[in-house]
Amino acid sequence: MSVYVIAIGGTGTKIVEAVCHLAAAGIYTQGERIPKIEILFVDPDKGNGNLKEADGAIATYQNCTKNIDQGINPTLNWWMQTKLEFLGLWTPFQKADEFRLRDVFKYDNYNGNREVIRHLFDVLYTEKERDVLLKDGFLGRPAIGSAIMTQLRQNVATNESWKELIGKIDSDLKTEANNPPQVFLCGSIFGGTGASGFPTLGRLIAKELDNRETGNLLKKVKLGGLLMLPYFRFPSKEDKEAVFARSEEFILKTEAALRYYGTQDLKFDTIYLLGMPTMTNVEKFSKGGSDQRNDPHVLELYAGLALRDFIFTSKPNERQVILLSRNKDNEISWEDVPDKDEVRRKLTNAVRFAYIWLSRIVPGLEHAKTKLGEVDFALKFYDRESIKKSGEWDRINAIKVWCEAYLKWLGILHANGIGLRWFNVTAFYNQGNLIIDRSNFPDLVEKGLDKEINIRIRDLSKKDLQGIDNGTTGLAKALYKVLSEKSI
Repeated sequence: MSVYVIAIGGTGTKIVEAVCHLAAAGIYTQGERIPKIEILFVDPDKGNGNLKEADGAIATYQNCTKNIDQGINPTLNWWMQTKLEFLGLWTPFQKADEFRLRDVFKYDNYNGNREVIRHLFDVLYTEKERDVLLKDGFLGRPAIGSAIMTQLRQNVATNESWKELIGKIDSDLKTEANNPPQVFLCGSIFGGTGASGFPTLGRLIAKELDNRETGNLLKKVKLGGLLMLPYFRFPSKEDKEAVFARSEEFILKTEAALRYYGTQDLKFDTIYLLGMPTMTNVEKFSKGGSDQRNDPHVLELYAGLALRDFIFTSKPNERQVILLSRNKDNEISWEDVPDKDEVRRKLTNAVRFAYIWLSRIVPGLEHAKTKLGEVDFALKFYDRESIKKSGEWDRINAIKVWCEAYLKWLGILHANGIGLRWFNVTAFYNQGNLIIDRSNFPDLVEKGLDKEINIRIRDLSKKDLQGIDNGTTGLAKALYKVLSEKSI
């Protein structure tokens, strides 16, 4: 089963970053149901820092998956089982640094008896909005984004990116009739790209799927969307005339967008809305480009969990309203998590795996390169030659890079003042840095079994491992098996 995630704008890319970490922990597996997630970014700001972070998360995931050979036992619901594919970045125009809104509508061509069109344009957009270069996206202006996205809708017949997407969906339906593909759009409702792209692209996809030429595929394909309500804010700029996003306008823009969406037939089977009662402060303001790198936020994790709900919930006959809230204003506990038992177990296993790999396995294997006989667990999976092979160390380090990224991501989520209380992150994270103590294995979760698990590292074994059972892949599988057997 293929799930096409269309991430719109900067918030969409932050959601994808969370999806990568959740996929690694096995959140998108259910028994032997393992979907393939295919990701397409939509953003005119090709140099956006958040986009680079998401690219890095995908690359880390794919590199780790490649280097462990995917020798995985499906019954373990193991990390890295979900296949992630990157479909690339689509931007409404190829040369945004040379593109202005006035160019889209050929503003300068309306002269003589057609000058009335220019006057109408002057009413709708300020001079600065007409003339601003769009290299940093739509700058928090849905009116600009909507104008650009409308051009896409008019030219869809010749747009290769969307023709390819529809073709892949059609192909999936033919090859996996019992597991039809799903399409999931995500972005913010308060920015420029997300707010303008969400309804336009949703209708575009629905229209392309719901016609005779494609065989009315919309009846078979599940179409879902997620909109993030305002959840962060940044310092105001003094220049009131400059064109950029202003967080003091987020609530007003959100209200207007919701009223508009409420009057439209958006064709979605399911729509998720996520928000927070208070917005998180972002200290550094950036209107776009490489400097726009926001810290991960717990609401993006919940967006990833919404994707999980979407994947494993049947296509509804009619639109439903599902509510989710937290129990305490100043705290987010495991009690506030959908399907908490499974989600908690998988995220916890991944945390323990990551910590042990960094604190015990990698240092132990470094020592084993010259003194293999002194490292009991290494003797079970390597010999004196294999422990030195570059291919094995590619696998070891690929897993190490993911472990560091996963723990740091969780550390930031807990440290940003939202009240997340899932893990004892002080055991491995402090002010932007990982701290891995090799001398004392801490409890990573409340009332955890971590000290006992540390002892059981000595029990690592090839027994009952399916597929590859030696080298780094066998070691990683055996470690996870030990952890999953003692999972809470």
